[in-house]
Amino acid sequence: MRRIRRDTIRKKYREAILKYWGSGDKEIDQYLSESLKKDVHIAGKAPGGWVSDEGVLEIYCESGIPNASDIQDFSCYAAEAGCDPSEMVSYNCETWFKIDAWVNLWLEATGRPERVFHEPHNGAVIAVHWS
Repeated sequence: MRRIRRDTIRKKYREAILKYWGSGDKEIDQYLSESLKKDVHIAGKAPGGWVSDEGVLEIYCESGIPNASDIQDFSCYAAEAGCDPSEMVSYNCETWFKIDAWVNLWLEATGRPERVFHEPHNGAVIAVHWS
């Protein structure tokens, strides 16, 4: 069996990123949709050249797609909001793990043997590789 095409994986990552990072409102998510079109590249063909041809995707997180390394910490506002401070911290990597799992679930459901995972290169680039 031939390996699944990388543009198919790109399509699934775009769908998953919109699912997990989007609001569900097309107007509100317009900035994210535009970023998904211009910032999710096939590895080896991306303008930055961060990921070799052996990779799957090169994703830029500079114009709307959240990176995998940021931590959103609003625990200092917990008292004002009447919330538990531990519930006011969000790790972007946790959402990226969900995105990987969603794409891998689709691969499994379609009978494909391949699996993928993300890897942050820096605060602005995420690579997707074959497992």
